[in-house]
Amino acid sequence: MSYRGRGRGGGYHNYNNNNNNNGRANFNHNQVDSYIAQNSIPIEIMGWNGASSDECVNFISRKCKVVVMNHVVDPATGVLKGYVKTQQMANDLLEWSGVKFAGQSLKFSKGGDTFSNKINPGNTIDVITQFIKSRYQPEFKMLNLSAVKHDPILVNQGFFNSISTTSKFFPALMKIAADLKLEVLSVDLSGNELTDLSTLSAMAATFPQLQNLSLQNNNLSRIKVFETWKHKLNFLRELLLRGNPLLANLTSASDVENIKLEIMRAFPRLIVVDGEILRNEHVLNESLSFGFPSGGSMFFQDDEIRNMATNFISNYLNLWDSNRADLMVLYQAESQFSMQVDTSHPYLLESKTNNSAGTDFGYYLPNSRNLTRVSSAKTRSSRVAVGQEQIFKAFSQLPKTKHDLLAKPENFSVESYRYSQVNGVIITIHGSFNETDKPDNLDGLQSSVPSGPRNRFAYNQNKKAIALGHKSFDRTLVVIPAPNGAMIVASDLLLIRPFASKDAWKQPQSYQITPPSSAQSSNPSPVPAVTVHGAPSANDLPPEIKSSLNPAQQELLVKVVLETKLTLQYGIMLCEQSSWDYQQCIINFKNSVASLPREAYTT
Repeated sequence: MSYRGRGRGGGYHNYNNNNNNNGRANFNHNQVDSYIAQNSIPIEIMGWNGASSDECVNFISRKCKVVVMNHVVDPATGVLKGYVKTQQMANDLLEWSGVKFAGQSLKFSKGGDTFSNKINPGNTIDVITQFIKSRYQPEFKMLNLSAVKHDPILVNQGFFNSISTTSKFFPALMKIAADLKLEVLSVDLSGNELTDLSTLSAMAATFPQLQNLSLQNNNLSRIKVFETWKHKLNFLRELLLRGNPLLANLTSASDVENIKLEIMRAFPRLIVVDGEILRNEHVLNESLSFGFPSGGSMFFQDDEIRNMATNFISNYLNLWDSNRADLMVLYQAESQFSMQVDTSHPYLLESKTNNSAGTDFGYYLPNSRNLTRVSSAKTRSSRVAVGQEQIFKAFSQLPKTKHDLLAKPENFSVESYRYSQVNGVIITIHGSFNETDKPDNLDGLQSSVPSGPRNRFAYNQNKKAIALGHKSFDRTLVVIPAPNGAMIVASDLLLIRPFASKDAWKQPQSYQITPPSSAQSSNPSPVPAVTVHGAPSANDLPPEIKSSLNPAQQELLVKVVLETKLTLQYGIMLCEQSSWDYQQCIINFKNSVASLPREAYTT
C-alpha cells in the first residue's frame, strides 16, 4: 500500500512527539514491546513443545483464527507467552484448549501472573534443582514427587500461590530434571491433586525408560488424560491408579475392564495395574522383541546398532500401520520427508499376472519426487515435507498399510550403520506391504496437484476407484539420538515400487559368473565363466583375474558381483570406474542400472 499523495497530517501528527528531526518514527524495539503489553491481553500456551514456537503460533493463526503477537518462551518453565489484541480473542482462544498440535494437546490460559515475588527469578532454578536432588533415590533409580504442594520449601517460595504459578511448576521441574540427566526408572506422583496430565507431558521425553509410575490419590476422572503419554512411555511396566475417580466411579465389571484395555493400548509394555497382572509378560516381550534372521540380507555395524535399529524399526512400522499421528514425536521442525515412485524397477520377480493388482500408483504419483521424472525446481522443492505439520499431511495422503514384519521378518532386509557426520544412525529397510485402505486425506491429495487435462497424475474423484494391492518399498531414515534416550528422525526417504519377492536379496545356493560374448565386450580378452557353489570367495576367481588384482581388490570384486549380480567383466569395470571404493561402486551401480544391458547380469 502506497502512502504517496497523502497530506503531512494524514493521521501521522499524533506521533510528532516521537519523531526525530528527519521525520522518522523513533520507536525502538523495547517501546514496541511496552506498547503491545499495555494495549493487548497476555496469554500463555502449554503443550506446544512438539515443534517450534513459530510453528505453533502459525498453527494457532490458521486453525483458531487468532493472531498471537510478540511471543517468547519462558526459559524457566518452557511456557510459550504472547499477546492477543482483545479480551474476546483471549476468550475465544481459551475455548480451543485441547486442540491437537504436533501430536500433543495445546492448553491456553490468560497470562499476567508470574511466580510469587518471594521467588528470586535467578534463584528459581536452584530451588527446583535442590528439590529434585533431595527427592531422588539413586539406589532405586526413583524420583519421589508425591505431595509437592505440601513441601515446605516450595510452599515458602510461593510456587503454588495461584493456579497460574502451579501450572508452571511441573514443566519447569521436567526441564531441569532433563538437564540433570538422572537415570530414573520409577516416579511417584501421588497426592498432587492432578485433574489432567497436560503439565506433565514432557515427562515422557525426560524419563523415556520409565518402568514404574504411581498416580495414586489424585483427581483423574477421564481415560483421555492418558492421551498425553500415549505410545510415548514405551517401557512402562507398572501403573498405580488407586484413589482416583477414574476407577472409583465405575459400577460394573465390564466398565472396569474397558478402562484397563484402553490403558493397555496406551502403554504397549504395561503388565501390572494396581497390583493386578493384566497380561503375560513373557509372551508380550517375545511379541515385541523383533529379531531379524541372520543371513546376507541383514547388515548391522555392531551389536549396539543392531539392538537400536531393530527396536526402532519394529515400533516405527507398527505405528505407521496403526496410527501415524503418534510418529510425529520423532520429527522436529527441521525434519524432512519425501516419497518417490519407481514404476520401472528392473527386478520384478513375480509374474505380471500376480502383480497386476498392485501396480496402480494413483495414490502416490501426485506427490512423487522421482528426480528422473520431475525436472521443475519448484516442484522438486514443493514435494519435500519439512516439519511436523507438513510431514503429517504427507503421511495422511498415503494409503493405509500392513507390514508383516513380526510375522515374516525373513521378507525384509535391513542395513544400519553409524552416520558420524551428525552423530546418528542410518537405517535402510527393504520389503513389501499390503495396502489396506485409501488415504485419510483424499481432499489434500487432490488439491496438491494442479488441475487441467495435461496433468496425467491428477487425482480425480470421478474416475474409477484406485486398486489397492501388494507393493514393495525401500525406506532410508537418518535417526539422531536425542537427550535421555529419545530419537529424532532428521531425514526420511520412502521409495514405492512394484512388488518383488524376497528372492531379490535371498542368498543363492550357487552363483554363476559368466562373461559377455566377445562381440559385446569392449575388453579384447574375455573372462572365462566360473561357477561358485555356496558363498563365493576370492579363491573362486579365475587365475588370470587373481594375478592382476591384489587380495583387497579380489575381495571387493567378489562382494560387488554378489550384491549386484553383474558378470565378472562388468564387475571389474564397475570397480575400476569407482576407484575400488565399495560405497562408490554401489552408488554408480544404482545410477546406471537402468542403462545396463541384459548381458551385464549373470541371471
